[in-house]
Amino acid sequence: MKSCAMPKVKDYAPPRTTDVNAWIEENLAEQEHRHAAIIAAMDALSSERDRWIAEFFERLGTTGYNVNGDQKRRVSADELPKKPARQHKVTY
Repeated sequence: MKSCAMPKVKDYAPPRTTDVNAWIEENLAEQEHRHAAIIAAMDALSSERDRWIAEFFERLGTTGYNVNGDQKRRVSADELPKKPARQHKVTY
């Protein structure tokens, strides 16, 4: 059986046309614009997010969470994570 003389895909990238490069640049600019809007929206929610986290930790300390059936476990304050010094990072 003869081996194929074609180059492997990982070793060969066909040249892009100017139309393709223009399309890539246009889509990249649109994605960066959308990403900036998402970051701004997430940053605007930071104080509200901090409140949500504080309320969640309060519920964990007072009512606890469901362990098994009707059993609940309360979480003490020293078991709760501390807020990091860095800005909260949201994954989206």
